[in-house]
Amino acid sequence: MVALVLADLKMMARNRQAIFWALFFPLMLVVVFGLFDFNSVGAADVAVIDKSGGPRAEIFLERLDGIEFLELEFDEDDPAKARKKITDGDLGYLIVIPEMFDDPAAQAQATGPAPVTLVYSTRNPDRNQLVDGAIRNLVSDIHSDGGPIVPAQLLTADVIQASEVDYFDNVLIGLLGLGIMTNSIISIAVRISTFRNLSILKRLLVTPLPIWKFFAAEITAHVLLALVQAGIILALGVFVFGGHVNGNLIWVLAVTALGSVVFLNIGFILSAWAKSPAAASGMGNAVALPMMFLSGTFFSTAALPWILPELSLALPLTPMLAALRDIAIDSEPIWETWPYLAALGGWVVATALAAVKVFKFG
Repeated sequence: MVALVLADLKMMARNRQAIFWALFFPLMLVVVFGLFDFNSVGAADVAVIDKSGGPRAEIFLERLDGIEFLELEFDEDDPAKARKKITDGDLGYLIVIPEMFDDPAAQAQATGPAPVTLVYSTRNPDRNQLVDGAIRNLVSDIHSDGGPIVPAQLLTADVIQASEVDYFDNVLIGLLGLGIMTNSIISIAVRISTFRNLSILKRLLVTPLPIWKFFAAEITAHVLLALVQAGIILALGVFVFGGHVNGNLIWVLAVTALGSVVFLNIGFILSAWAKSPAAASGMGNAVALPMMFLSGTFFSTAALPWILPELSLALPLTPMLAALRDIAIDSEPIWETWPYLAALGGWVVATALAAVKVFKFG
């Protein structure tokens, strides 16, 4: 068994195409994304809850809408849900305009919250400072325009403590998943298709070697390659481009190995339908590319249009990336990601059964 694994690793090392897809292609993507500044301020998505509805609030909202770097959303009416979105990173800011906003005299005597409450997390301090200052100045202008200046505090900042996460950290995990997926699917599909064309699979049937050992060795070798690939990608992203991996690295590698098995099984399935190595490569790309764009590799699936966010949940890369980000970025213990692990486990069983059913030796 060990000899078979070592032989598989030596054969993969001689395959320049496999080495390119396993190591150099994802590393090229890490370098490209690492050279960009993803921590720039950019546009801020802001949910607004207007409890006042008065003329002063309307003026405030009109001027707020005129601030170029703010993208307003008015479909949120539950502050608790909005806070949860901010905590999860799905929303940048929440502005709550209270009923007393149009009554400066009442506000001056109030001991409760300020006229406007701004809720945000600590993830993007530079943008927080810009948004806070812009809204604070706007509230001051509104209250000094046509009415007495309120002596009370004009704005309350409700800050949610969260680990600092920049876009590159999310992309780094996405690139890790992308590299594992593409290499596992395409490499095994092309490899098995080549073996079939050379009649190697048929010859295995008449040798004393148990066929399960052959497939176990193939899977083990590719999983080991996936772990090496993951280590190199993370090392480059962290030590060269300043990315962060806050969670347990062993758990990250465990999820990587589990995801790799899923994609290897998919590669076995495709190899059964491919009539040539070139066809296997094309089919692998046809399967991998949609998952690359629909599973949250480069951006949140919440940004997808129509029903695509729901459809993305049916793709195996989605739970893998979700589990990896919860562990690597949010420092969640691996058992807290059990829904994603259960989904990956289901994919392992389903794809293994499908591979056994459709696999052909000749």
